[in-house]
Amino acid sequence: MAVTRKTTPKRSVGRPRSTPTAATKKVTKNKGLGKGISALLSTEGIPENTSDSVVELKINDVSPNTEQPRKDFDEEKLNELAASIKENGVIQPIIVQRRENGYRIVAGERRWRASRLAGLKVIPAIVRDLTDQETMEQALIENLQREDLNPVEEALAMQALIKTHKLTQEQLAKKLGKPRATIANTLRLMNINESLLDFIRSGELTAGHAKAILSLKDDEDQRRVADVIMTKDMSVRQAEDYVKKYVWAKENNAEPKEKREIDPQVRLSIKEVETKLKKCLGSRVKIKVTDQDSGKGKIVIDYKDNEDLDRIIGLIS
Repeated sequence: MAVTRKTTPKRSVGRPRSTPTAATKKVTKNKGLGKGISALLSTEGIPENTSDSVVELKINDVSPNTEQPRKDFDEEKLNELAASIKENGVIQPIIVQRRENGYRIVAGERRWRASRLAGLKVIPAIVRDLTDQETMEQALIENLQREDLNPVEEALAMQALIKTHKLTQEQLAKKLGKPRATIANTLRLMNINESLLDFIRSGELTAGHAKAILSLKDDEDQRRVADVIMTKDMSVRQAEDYVKKYVWAKENNAEPKEKREIDPQVRLSIKEVETKLKKCLGSRVKIKVTDQDSGKGKIVIDYKDNEDLDRIIGLIS
């Protein structure tokens, strides 16, 4: 059962429908990925419609979209979002599609999951009449804008759109506002040895690492090189150089020359410290030794957006 609210939702439920001010535009840009969402997408996420009404739906009448791009949800971050929702409510409505037996989520599955954890019985939502293709497209765009899909999820979502709806790479590039070359490179990830996909999902291997590995056609070569890249915690540039040395060594029946390896005990200690820091900060942490003799190195802490950076700074300080 849906209870219709006013067309213009209150601030505590959703964003104002008025034309954004310069300050609002600045905040929106900061929430984008890297250079800003405008550099990645042809739209500002999921387009708003002035005729949209925010309604309250029973949370049990809403179900997730099994075809949505994001497959992995960080349990710790979901609990943090649930605590925030319990305190402040759901700030932004989810977007749903009407189905015969209820409603299917188009955008906002994290908010829906967190709301259930928070014990909410109803959730603010915008109901839209969308085709299955439009639902998939908007779910992909929403995830790209809000939480940055891991490379494998992004590639799988693009692949599904192309196969299910018979889109060309050019058509998909236009819909997502990305260069066709970017679409092609992302889809190439599906050609990598299947055993390496989990490492890309977890971030042990980046899309840049995968691109370097993909220059090797043999599955066993890909696995060997990936193992060295992860063991030595190589940057993308180092991985590219290593692949070139690996290819040369294989063609010349030689062994690729590498810098002196970090002592196994030192590496084990580094991994233990990384694990402790990750648990304390709730973010991926990498310790890179630049000079083993002096013990010189650096700590790299990942964060997903400005809010996450503020959270980490608060924990450190």
